[in-house]
Amino acid sequence: MVDLKQQVFGVTFQNPVLLASGTCGYGEEYSDLIAVDALGGIVTKAVTPEPRIGNPPPRVTETPSGMINAIGLANVGLERFKREKLPWLRENLRNAKVFVNVAGKTVDDFVTVVAGLEDEDCFVGYEIDVSCPNVEGGTLFATDEVALAKLVRALRPVTQRPLVVKLAPNVPDIGVFAEICAEGGADGLSTINTFPGMVIDVEKRRPVIGNVTGGVSGPAIRPMGVHATWVAASRTNLPVIGIGGIRSANDALEYLLAGACLVQIGTASFVDPHTAPTVIQELSDFCERQGVARISDLVGALEV
Repeated sequence: MVDLKQQVFGVTFQNPVLLASGTCGYGEEYSDLIAVDALGGIVTKAVTPEPRIGNPPPRVTETPSGMINAIGLANVGLERFKREKLPWLRENLRNAKVFVNVAGKTVDDFVTVVAGLEDEDCFVGYEIDVSCPNVEGGTLFATDEVALAKLVRALRPVTQRPLVVKLAPNVPDIGVFAEICAEGGADGLSTINTFPGMVIDVEKRRPVIGNVTGGVSGPAIRPMGVHATWVAASRTNLPVIGIGGIRSANDALEYLLAGACLVQIGTASFVDPHTAPTVIQELSDFCERQGVARISDLVGALEV
C-alpha cells in the first residue's frame, strides 16, 4: 500500500489533496457529490468580520484554459460562520483537515476574525488571504512589503494555530514576500492566488465581468504556480501548499516535486466535482507504478 499521508502543521493529512477556498463553499455544498471526509482537507470560503454580498453579477466567465471570477469575497460573516457553518464541519469532517480562509480590508479585520475563532474547534488553522484581486478598498497586503510584514506580525500573537499566508503571483519576486512571512512568524505559505485579469465583450464594448476585472485561474496559470511554489520553498523553510491549475496527478506532482507538501484543487472542481478524489487515486497509482512507498518522498525531489 502506498502511504499518501503528509505530516505537516503538527497534524497528519491522510493525503495531500485539499479543496481550495472559494471553490467548495464550506464543504457541505460538495457533500452530496463526493466523500469530502476522504480528502486531505478543505479550505473554507473566506470569512470576514461582517457579511459581504460580494460583487455585482456576472461574476464568472470562461477564458482559454481557465476562468475568471470576481465574487468579491461574498460570505456569511464571522458570527454566522460560527453559528451555521462550523457545526457541519464539526459533525461531518472527522478525517479531512480544515483551514479557515480569513480575509479583510485592514489589519484589524484579520485580527478580529482570527481572535473570534480561537475558542472554536474542528479546524487546524488559518489561510490568510492577503491577495484577493477583486475586492475594492483596503490594502492589497500581498503586494506591499511593509503592510504584509505588519499584518503577519499582528496575527502571530493572536493564535497558536498555524498561519498559512496565501500569496499573490503578480509581484516582481514572490520569494521576497515569502521571506517576509517567514520572518513575521507565519507557519506556511499558499502559492498562488489568481492573477488579475479582464475579459471584454467586443460586440458590446463592455467588460464581461460585472466588477470589470477579476481573478484568472485554471490550467493556464499552472506553470506560474509551480514556479512560485519552487521559489517559496527554496527561499524559506516553511511548508508550502501549491495551488493553480491542478486537474490530474501529474499536475499535482509538479507542485510536490517543486516543494509543495500539500496541494489545493479549485477551478477543476467546477468542471468535474470528482477531480479531487480522482487525483488522490491517480497519485496512489503513480507511486505504485514508480515504486514510491511514501508520497512524502517526492516533496522537493526535483532534480535541477
